[in-house]
Amino acid sequence: MHTLRTLFRTIGHEIQAHPVATLLIAAVLLFTAFGGAAQITSVTGDAAFTGENPTLETFDDAFDRGSISVMVRGETTDPATLSAIARFDDRMSSVEDVAYVSSPADRVRAEYGRIPDSQEKIERVIGTPDTVFVQVVFDPGLSQAETRPIYTEALNAEEWARFPVGVDVIITGSAAFSAQLSELIGQSTNQLLGLAVGLMIVALFFLFRGVRLRLLPIVAVFTGVLYTFGAIGYAGVPNSTLTSSVFPILIGLGIDYSVQFHERYEEELERHEPREALPRALSGIGPPVFIAMLAAALGFGATWVSTLGTPAFVWFAQTSIFGVLLTFLAGVLVLLPILTLYARYRGPDDADESDSQQSDTDETESADGPRVDPAEREVTDPTDSERVGVVGRTLGRMSRTLAANPGIVLLVALLLMGAGFQAGQGLDTLADTEGFVPQDLPAYVDLQQFRAQTGGGAAVQYDVLVTGSDLTNPAVLHWMEQFEQVAVGAPLIQGVDSPATLVAEHNGGEIPETQTGVERVLADVPAQERANYYNDGVAHITVIGAQDMTTGETLSFISNVNDAIAFSNPPPGVDPTLTGTAAITPPSIVDQIESRNVTTGLGVLFVFGLLLLYYRNLVKAVAPLVPMLFVIGWQNLYMAALDIPVSPLGASLGAMTVGIGAEYTIIVMERYYEEKARPGSSKLDAVETAATRVGKAISVSGMTTVFGFSALTLSPFPILGDFGYLTVGVIFLTLVAALATLPPTLILLDTTAERLRSLFERSRGGDVTAR
Repeated sequence: MHTLRTLFRTIGHEIQAHPVATLLIAAVLLFTAFGGAAQITSVTGDAAFTGENPTLETFDDAFDRGSISVMVRGETTDPATLSAIARFDDRMSSVEDVAYVSSPADRVRAEYGRIPDSQEKIERVIGTPDTVFVQVVFDPGLSQAETRPIYTEALNAEEWARFPVGVDVIITGSAAFSAQLSELIGQSTNQLLGLAVGLMIVALFFLFRGVRLRLLPIVAVFTGVLYTFGAIGYAGVPNSTLTSSVFPILIGLGIDYSVQFHERYEEELERHEPREALPRALSGIGPPVFIAMLAAALGFGATWVSTLGTPAFVWFAQTSIFGVLLTFLAGVLVLLPILTLYARYRGPDDADESDSQQSDTDETESADGPRVDPAEREVTDPTDSERVGVVGRTLGRMSRTLAANPGIVLLVALLLMGAGFQAGQGLDTLADTEGFVPQDLPAYVDLQQFRAQTGGGAAVQYDVLVTGSDLTNPAVLHWMEQFEQVAVGAPLIQGVDSPATLVAEHNGGEIPETQTGVERVLADVPAQERANYYNDGVAHITVIGAQDMTTGETLSFISNVNDAIAFSNPPPGVDPTLTGTAAITPPSIVDQIESRNVTTGLGVLFVFGLLLLYYRNLVKAVAPLVPMLFVIGWQNLYMAALDIPVSPLGASLGAMTVGIGAEYTIIVMERYYEEKARPGSSKLDAVETAATRVGKAISVSGMTTVFGFSALTLSPFPILGDFGYLTVGVIFLTLVAALATLPPTLILLDTTAERLRSLFERSRGGDVTAR
């Protein structure tokens, strides 16, 4: 503890002596961050929840041909419409990374050699459909970033093809959905940043009164956010739906760090010259804020450790950790040198007149004189009404009353916590990735229309990758037929399309008796069609699932397919595996939700280890965590009351709560021990003074943080909106727990520790006497 204070005092001296140089360092880091921010990419949909998987990678390289689907509705057999389809087809066929284009124009041109001028001739080939489809199929193994230019080219080609007036053309598919979602994520990130900054300005203007440059923390925090953009760009952390939620959180947390620095510096300026004020302020407030920042980072670190293998959660945790470290750094490198320069050239007494009018209500300011640091003032009456406001006095009395009855208070808190854990078992879950996105997103609406027209499309197709040797052996094909018979009889499985189906279809309904015969049949199959079943030495089976399956049904479907694979008894050396993002993502998300208690436990363990290392005192390491444990249970009651489902993002909130809330409990606890050490001060006096002097301060700090978090409630993404309401409620509960349950916890643990210490000393005394 002493080493940290010495370190921060030294940093304060250096900043005070070289404020311009410090700002130049901050500017160089900012310039460097812009280079990293330019390298940020976006990953959307199921791909964000699918980690490294050799089987999936093999499948992607061999068979995962993403596509763009073009739905054409209206006079589809009109020669002008079909000519436009042909033009679109020809242009897209020449686009890089496009494997082939399939359209009704192909069939008509195959029949007549061109698009005829007669509608009747066209109808002889394709009939009279109201809707026709054009399929643009990509080369296998393309990343999302590589498919987006193809979607852009499709939009240009649709305009260039000049479809007749009255013909409705909808371009959809995975690439279209990914491109629009990526654009929306970028827009949402910028909007949430703007909202968070705007809300924070309002919060600082009305809550952070009595100081100069009260909006300066916004500048420091925004700089820290820009640093974070640069860091994730250089680290290769992409932006995703979950990652975009980090930045309002960072503004809420970062403001807290900067406000603490700012407030303490203002207090020191009223007693010391600027050259001494900053080292004193930073040595006093730096260590606890630094520990609080590390606690928050460890809370996010628990999410990282518990979700290894699921990229979206790891990216969220990594971005959060970068963010809390860099917003703390920005508070030191940007806020403090600017305050130093301002104090040096404007003078310590040059405060805003409007601000000074509010200073008579500040909890640490005398009604008839300048403010005095509560930590250095002789306090004879902890409820001195002339030195504290109504809020501080009320909080102090409330805390004393609660601390005087620790058994009752902690029993009620425990009962509520137990009720919360019970309620948590009945909470709904949000595990469908399509439920994460705005339901009115045009690409999503188009995708739903496409599925309705095609009977589900890729949404109900799941993939089995078959590896091994001699996959064209008749025995392997007969096994595939056996697998189809077993699978189709299982619930939710509606069909199977395999290489056996292909071979039989091109051989009069039978499988040849020899491998040579199978290969002869396959040689006659068009290469484009054959590549969907055999490619790069592996085979592909498609399993058709029921439409509109819930998450639970999807998990049952996956289990049924795996059971069918096992029951069908594959030949030796043949390894069939259900794969593809549609099969891998749902179990991954459900596992994250179901392991939320593990994530929370890791968060508690990490923060406990940090506090024990810092304080080297078991009571001081445990006490700040007890209120956080209560909040973890209480938040389930809050979620049940507001009907907030448990999402994969919300599953990490327990660990976040411990890390973020530890700041408030640490501040109250440190003030308690400081007041207890004063001559003639009892434990209850210390509790009351601690709550009186810092209760209002942490309440204002917490409410400022809430303003930053509340921007999430306005996100267009349902998962982020729910998370916003959840975090706002949890921060409020954290403040309640810090002020209502920590005082009795301190009394109970402190008294128990003293009694144990006394017993230990008596036993040692007895041993000495005996000797």
